[in-house]
Amino acid sequence: MKIHENVRLAKFFAQLAVKQRVAPRLGVRPLVSELFLTENCNLRCVSCSCWLDNTKGELTTDEWKDVLRQLVRLRILKANFTGGEPLIRPDALEIMAYAHEQGIKHLHLNTNGIRLTPAMLTKVLDAGVRSFNISVDGPNGLVHDRIRGRLGAFQTTMEHLRGVIDQRERYGLKVRMNFTVMRENVEYLPDIARLAQELRVRLYLNLATDQTFLFRAPKVTELKQVDADEITEALGRLEEVMRSDGRWLPRYSDMSYIPRHFSDIVQRDIPCAESQLKLMIHSRGEIGGCWGHDPTFNVRERRISEVIESEEYREEHARLFRKECVGCGSNYSLNLRWRPTTYVNDLMWRAGRRHLGRDT
Repeated sequence: MKIHENVRLAKFFAQLAVKQRVAPRLGVRPLVSELFLTENCNLRCVSCSCWLDNTKGELTTDEWKDVLRQLVRLRILKANFTGGEPLIRPDALEIMAYAHEQGIKHLHLNTNGIRLTPAMLTKVLDAGVRSFNISVDGPNGLVHDRIRGRLGAFQTTMEHLRGVIDQRERYGLKVRMNFTVMRENVEYLPDIARLAQELRVRLYLNLATDQTFLFRAPKVTELKQVDADEITEALGRLEEVMRSDGRWLPRYSDMSYIPRHFSDIVQRDIPCAESQLKLMIHSRGEIGGCWGHDPTFNVRERRISEVIESEEYREEHARLFRKECVGCGSNYSLNLRWRPTTYVNDLMWRAGRRHLGRDT
């Protein structure tokens, strides 16, 4: 990032510190836009409910372009294109390219990788995307395909993930492999860590929840009920991998958050930076809210600038920051990173004074 962007980030986190300790109602402008191009998907994941319904009335190409022009005027630093599966929209490339043309320098894509063929990847890169999260929910086809609901999904996703990795140095790409921890795959944590190391790709651990708007389903509720002893055992084995070679793997503080997520999803002692950093815009134009709380505004009715300057938006996000919410665990790593105790705990782990499993 350029110097002025780093300055804006530093100012943002300084404002959060003030908001936490001095001025709870301080308005903090978002820096990142989370854009749900569609809430439909081409897989049938057991840990998600978006494929159970076919979302209608999504924003048109022109409506998304108007959204992007508004975001540019708000000086948004980064646009995250997500879904559902964003690449199933025929105009996804056009929308991403338009964001880049309008001056949003940092473009990110969340994808299951199924449509990220070499030809598609070339077009995505030409559109200006330089950051990727690709979902892999098992270290092999047996586990991944069962969770993702499609035979052969693992082979296709891994082939396309390797294609992205092959272009990493040429384009300066940031690539993460996302693994969602749930009852069906918690025992494979050490194996997915080894796979990340083999691929030399950063591993990020999502945490199963039925609180977020795309995951509210009875089946998901079952999958989020992870046995505490299973987590302890898996983390103990994962620690062996981390101490042997911690490259490409999450930090100790991120890992130690996992068992607490499944016993206390809110964790009010950790304020939610995620809700302040990101402005969420859903596929049908809903704006605001967060992962666990539905929005009350719509870009078809109000300009984005009016929404984020409104008293209602500020009050809502003050509550979300304080974790007066249902909880979700989304981007817990970000919520931990601006807390000094996180780095102390990481140092203690490196010194052998903290341990995964028995201390978490």
